[in-house]
Amino acid sequence: IRDLFGHAFSVTGDADFLAYELPSREVITSFTEGDGPGPDPVNLLWDFSSPVSSVWNKAVIDILLNKLHELRMEGNWTTAPRSDEYWRDAIKQKFNRIKVMWNKGKPRRLDDNILETPEEVAVRLMQNKVDNLKSARKDMRRVAKFRRRSITTKTFLRAEMARGTKDKEVWQWLSDVVDHL
Repeated sequence: IRDLFGHAFSVTGDADFLAYELPSREVITSFTEGDGPGPDPVNLLWDFSSPVSSVWNKAVIDILLNKLHELRMEGNWTTAPRSDEYWRDAIKQKFNRIKVMWNKGKPRRLDDNILETPEEVAVRLMQNKVDNLKSARKDMRRVAKFRRRSITTKTFLRAEMARGTKDKEVWQWLSDVVDHL
């Protein structure tokens, strides 16, 4: 799917969609009313202001599905073929992930009712990324700490069971407490 989006939209990653321009409302309206030609397969554009189930976005998905079949034939894929429904769902999921990123990248109104500048948007997005990475590191430390405690209590429990001392019940209780935290 990543290669398909790169090929169809000339992007290298999801972040490239932050500077993405939507098709005009007039073009979308004329297509939905049956007057316009619809999405251009050469210059394909998503409508991130509408849900994935919109008529325009469904047409884009159909074009992407055809391009996927072409890529599959050209590339002589060795993977097992999947159903169109599988690929349609994968494209929809990718659309929704990109739409979330695109919405986060839109300028917001500041306290004085002025829109953010592109630089302020970039700073906000970078700060969100830093905060997310910090949270992920904190979670990893917490998981590592739990694992160390679990391994330690289980090791002492095995040692006490091998010795046959009375402390094995205490270590069993402590091991259970650590595992249930």
